[in-house]
Amino acid sequence: MKRPPSFSLPVTVVVLAILYIYLSTIFVFIDRWFGLMSSPGIMNAVVFTAIALLSVLNYTIAILTDPGRVPSSFMPDIEDCGNPVHEIKRKVE
Repeated sequence: MKRPPSFSLPVTVVVLAILYIYLSTIFVFIDRWFGLMSSPGIMNAVVFTAIALLSVLNYTIAILTDPGRVPSSFMPDIEDCGNPVHEIKRKVE
């Protein structure tokens, strides 16, 4: 049974930040730098729009998908002498 979507302040803040950065970049920086009706302006706007859409898609996938679970049989072997991930302790004099 799935829960209905609810309001989340952190998600709203991130979406508003992405929207603010996108709109200010397109309509302030690119428009003043190249102009939105020029070829370089359109090219930069299209590339930045694609990057913004991919970031929103990635954020949506990160929010909506299940990260998975650690199997119950998993137990890290930290006592194995062949394990290269050991904390190196040094004596400080």
